[in-house]
Amino acid sequence: MIRILLRCDYLSLLPKLQEKLEKSGFLPVEDGEDAALFVPQLSRSGWEKEVLACTARGGAVVIVRKENIPEAERLLKGSGAAVLPHDVPFPVLAGVLQAEAKAGERLFAVCGEIDRLRERLESEKLVHRAKLTLMERGMNEEEAHRFLEKQAMDRRLSRRAVAEEVLKERVP
Repeated sequence: MIRILLRCDYLSLLPKLQEKLEKSGFLPVEDGEDAALFVPQLSRSGWEKEVLACTARGGAVVIVRKENIPEAERLLKGSGAAVLPHDVPFPVLAGVLQAEAKAGERLFAVCGEIDRLRERLESEKLVHRAKLTLMERGMNEEEAHRFLEKQAMDRRLSRRAVAEEVLKERVP
């Protein structure tokens, strides 16, 4: 079941929209959503910030009157949010919500991979700086590399932890 954050400024429309979503296999939730559906009054200040906050976590769909589509698209430019007309057929809306939820899953996975790569790059930079420090103390590159590897294995530490110690001058 796809969890949908539902924000609708039109109170008379809200129950009908919730019912259609639930009948189509969506679960309206308050947080922890897979995608978000907004039906804002464009005159309400701050609605676009709510949409932008959701697009950072996953997909968002905004429904507005046809004449307001250009304004909504201008406000949300570059966010990845889908802007649809208010008379969009529900099956189309459901398909777009499913696609946005899948895009959100992919975005979450890619962001996690980026974080892991950043951490790995930072570790490698520390190890290289530690090698340079050891070379300044008289080792050649091969000796510095072996020293870091051996210290890490012998002490059951990561190369990063040993490199940090070298850089703090706790290891000769």
